[in-house]
Amino acid sequence: MKPFACVLFCAAVALAQNPLDPAAADWKSAAPMTLSLQRTPPLYPTDSAAAIEVSSVQAQFLHTNAGNFVRLQWSDKTHDTTVLPKAERAWQGDHLVTQSAATDRFSDACAFMVPAKPVIGDLNPSLQMGDAGHPVRIFVWDSTRGAAVMEASGRETTKRTGQLFPAQGQYAGGKWSVTLQIPDLNAGTPFAVAIWNGSQQDRDGRKYFTIWYRAQ
Repeated sequence: MKPFACVLFCAAVALAQNPLDPAAADWKSAAPMTLSLQRTPPLYPTDSAAAIEVSSVQAQFLHTNAGNFVRLQWSDKTHDTTVLPKAERAWQGDHLVTQSAATDRFSDACAFMVPAKPVIGDLNPSLQMGDAGHPVRIFVWDSTRGAAVMEASGRETTKRTGQLFPAQGQYAGGKWSVTLQIPDLNAGTPFAVAIWNGSQQDRDGRKYFTIWYRAQ
């Protein structure tokens, strides 16, 4: 029975140390970066005043044999998520997804934006979704729709790639903890973060955002 018990114990330890788990013990030793969040101005006539309810987000990084991971944590007094009909297809083309009664609901979400190609010197892409010469990749996690990869090369050019990526979110104690597995995320990689607060009806360009930082 001892070998069998050891297998179970080792499997349990390996599972607990999975860096994709926001509560994994490895995150306790990862140095935190506190990133200040800015608020976009109102974009729609129906938008209410954009109060600052989420002032900062904390980022941590783990580089392991299993891949490169980032954990984003931010305080949020409301847990805004829902279950959508056909949620498993929500990231596919619009012609494949029928409208649902949930279009007036807004979810908590976050995004991790990196340059789509190597950056030369200290010149980062535009924070407004890059530009033609400096495209970006955006790893989006939505508490309702899950995770998906997008690309952009300037304002109003954001498009879905059809690609998914590993991510996991956890809401507890008035705080979101979201882990994202980002390929090619080496120390020094420029990145920017966006947060959507569902209770403020954030969506699309209505959000919180950071300036560019460098990954640890």
